[in-house]
Amino acid sequence: MIQSVHYENGSIEAVQFQNGQVVDVQTAIEMTEADLIEDANTGVNRKGEKTLRSYPDGDPSNNLSNLPRF
Repeated sequence: MIQSVHYENGSIEAVQFQNGQVVDVQTAIEMTEADLIEDANTGVNRKGEKTLRSYPDGDPSNNLSNLPRF
């Protein structure tokens, strides 16, 4: 489960899991697509690039943009 995110230039560049492991966002996207991260999914932005997203469950407190930063 993702516990915190690292932003650089306005974008998530890395995520940290509850076990302390840190991976770059591209690796997190690949892990999500392989069903290795249960609390995230992927999408495509306006530029056609894959992005990491939280599930839209109506609870803004667990959105990736609202998680603690490291």
